[in-house]
Amino acid sequence: MKDGKAARTVGVMAVIILLAKFMGLFRETMLAGLYGQGMESDILNTATQIPLLFFDMVLGVAILSTFVPVFNSRLSTQGKDAAMAFADNFITVSATLAMILALLGILFAEPLVRLMTPGYAQIPGKVEETARLLRNLFPSIVFTAVAYVAVGILQSFGEFTIPSLISVVSNGVMIVYLWLFGNRLGLVGVVVSMLIAWALQLVVQLPYLRKFEYRYRFRFDIKDSGLREAGKLAVPVLISSWIQPLCNVINMAFGSSLGDGAVSALNWANKIYIIMVGVFAYAITNFIFPKLSRLSGDGEEECFSQITRLSVGWILFLIGLICGLFLALAEPIIQVVFQRGAFTPEDTATCATALFCYSFGMLGYGVCEVLNKSFYAIRDGKTPMFSSVLGIIVNLGGAFVLTGLMHRGIGGLALSSALSSVSIALCLMIMMNRRRPGVFHLEFIINVGKILVCTAVTFFVAKLVYPMTAVFAGGMIATLFRLCLAALPACVAYIGIAVILRVTETEVLMRKRG
Repeated sequence: MKDGKAARTVGVMAVIILLAKFMGLFRETMLAGLYGQGMESDILNTATQIPLLFFDMVLGVAILSTFVPVFNSRLSTQGKDAAMAFADNFITVSATLAMILALLGILFAEPLVRLMTPGYAQIPGKVEETARLLRNLFPSIVFTAVAYVAVGILQSFGEFTIPSLISVVSNGVMIVYLWLFGNRLGLVGVVVSMLIAWALQLVVQLPYLRKFEYRYRFRFDIKDSGLREAGKLAVPVLISSWIQPLCNVINMAFGSSLGDGAVSALNWANKIYIIMVGVFAYAITNFIFPKLSRLSGDGEEECFSQITRLSVGWILFLIGLICGLFLALAEPIIQVVFQRGAFTPEDTATCATALFCYSFGMLGYGVCEVLNKSFYAIRDGKTPMFSSVLGIIVNLGGAFVLTGLMHRGIGGLALSSALSSVSIALCLMIMMNRRRPGVFHLEFIINVGKILVCTAVTFFVAKLVYPMTAVFAGGMIATLFRLCLAALPACVAYIGIAVILRVTETEVLMRKRG
């Protein structure tokens, strides 16, 4: 693929993924408006999260990260027929595993809910209703497993747009359903529409699979060398991907004992946080990963180190601004996104507490996304794996201390997740310096300190200006206007202090302008 075409493809993918993320956020806004932050929203959020958590931990990332390299290897060395045969076998095995997982989830739905959300047992009917919805949703992981393999096949043949669109389709179905029916069919209607939406992620790809002459044929061979190769690749990558699902499990378990609405508040705050950080992290990691892989393969260690350092610097610089704004304006942000319908001002205050505490982990999360790709580029999956284990331990320990012992509630759970992200980021930076000495030198550390100063200034400016805009107080539009009025001088202050302190990234921008 030529550079110009590649750039256009990445650009289109970025726009589609951004659209999908904001459609997903709009879907959550509609759900919050219908159910507020109480028992029904907790039931719905828990029932939808558990199948996805199980899929992510058992199959999810492992499918794409292992299928694509083996499929492409077969395609280049043994030809298209051999690659298609491997795809048939991989789909059959993945779908079989997903079916077994779904069946176990359906059979043991109630014990599973009691295990993952022990606090629900304190409220009559909450466990049973959650389990009832969960049984309807567990089949979704079968569709999702096959859809992921289909994504891998299409991407291997150079088709990236359609795989990027599948989340737009599923979110679109949910938005249309909620717009037409609202809560008229109850929670069951919502979860059935979710099941249909996830199934469509596979269905929309089928015509394009046929375009590349793929026809599924049943094949089941667990002794296939390609499966063994995929299995070896899967273990470290899969364990590395556990950090986010397990942190969600920990927060659900502790949050279930904090009363109705706690699990929902954590879930919705986390989604806003992930969307904002994910957009920037995606843009940078997808741009640098091919370069890093090529440089590592060519043995150009100095260039590899430079690109890794620059990428981490830019992610910190970009997210530092967002972090400062979120810390200062968490409550009006939640108010604009969610406060309507059944979502009350009290719900806003609770969710804003979670968002505020999550925001302390923004910089760490962004660094993790970049450095994980750097380690994968040098074919090191073990370091991200062990770092993720450390993060899970920090999250669990933090939740136990902050929520269990110090009774910090939702804020304690969100802060423990933030500490987990920061600890993983620090571990990855230290280990990268050991693998590639000098990647993060003293000058870089000083520059990070300058970015943190800029973030603090942004926080104080936004925190100072927002109350001054109270003259415009009113509905959602007025709150949005006030957010913009507070954010603008905060952004100017961020850039201004960065220029004064001679932050590396602003120096680069000024040289390019000159």
